[in-house]
Amino acid sequence: MLPLYMVGEVDWLTTQALYHALPTMHEEGIVLCWPRDPYVSIGCHQDWQEFDARAGLPVVRRHVGGTLVYLDQHQIFFQVIVNASHHVAKKSPQQWYQYALAPVVSYLQTMGFAAMFKSPADILINNRKISGNAGGQIEDSVVIVGNILLRFDPEMMVKVRAGSSIFKHSFADALARHLTTLEELSGREWQPETVMRDLATSFHRHWDTVLREVPWDRWNPVVAQVGRSLLQPRWLYAPGMRPRYHQIKVREGVYLRQPREDAWFPDIVAEVDTERQLCLQIWNLPFEVPLPLPYAQIGDYIGDPHLQEVLLSLMDRSTSSSLLP
Repeated sequence: MLPLYMVGEVDWLTTQALYHALPTMHEEGIVLCWPRDPYVSIGCHQDWQEFDARAGLPVVRRHVGGTLVYLDQHQIFFQVIVNASHHVAKKSPQQWYQYALAPVVSYLQTMGFAAMFKSPADILINNRKISGNAGGQIEDSVVIVGNILLRFDPEMMVKVRAGSSIFKHSFADALARHLTTLEELSGREWQPETVMRDLATSFHRHWDTVLREVPWDRWNPVVAQVGRSLLQPRWLYAPGMRPRYHQIKVREGVYLRQPREDAWFPDIVAEVDTERQLCLQIWNLPFEVPLPLPYAQIGDYIGDPHLQEVLLSLMDRSTSSSLLP
């Protein structure tokens, strides 16, 4: 049976070091926790320059994928660490995500919400994101980590992302439309301890887990060492992927994009749905167009060839992914 550890509140770095340390110790488990203080986590393939250092928060770079995220005590973290050789039937990233997120979706449904898994790695309620997730392989383990938003501070999320003022303004608008929280959905406050216990029950019901005391005496030396390694400058400040546009994934399939270098239209920002091939919103366009605007109709409404090229490039469907290798 898979061990389940209800860690609860710990310091911010420990919330990241735990799921990196268990694979190092060749241990499996499910960890439920949340940070005492807010911080920022950067995906392993992400460029350091996407973080706005003026936010003044501590930052860590993780060894799994996904995008830059603002994390605080109003989010419950679930961290699934399993040996891949024990699950040989799972071949694709989608199979791993469905496996890891099924207990979380079930918990939310039990609470009365119409939660659904959105491939590859989100959980949505009423088509709005309440849980963002990422995965990867560390040592011999498959690791999938995610959160449930009890409450969320969109101003801080915007603050920690680098970008122009129009890009930040557009991001704030997109967050308001595409994210939700348990507090917003229910109109009441949620206690992290209660959510953790109920989530643990859902994992046990799905996987027949066994609740274990956290072996801090045995774990602490490794957790501390791994935590220090995540803050090493060579790792933390490493350059990452730099697409030809600034990009934020708002939720699965929906991206906010702005050209990096365009002398004619540098301030154009587009919110695009790459699955349905639509421009959902466009900021700083010099004239109005009907929205949402299908990819195939851009030429019908925009006569300027260069502006057409800019918008078509922002509709590019080849996006970096949080998927497992």
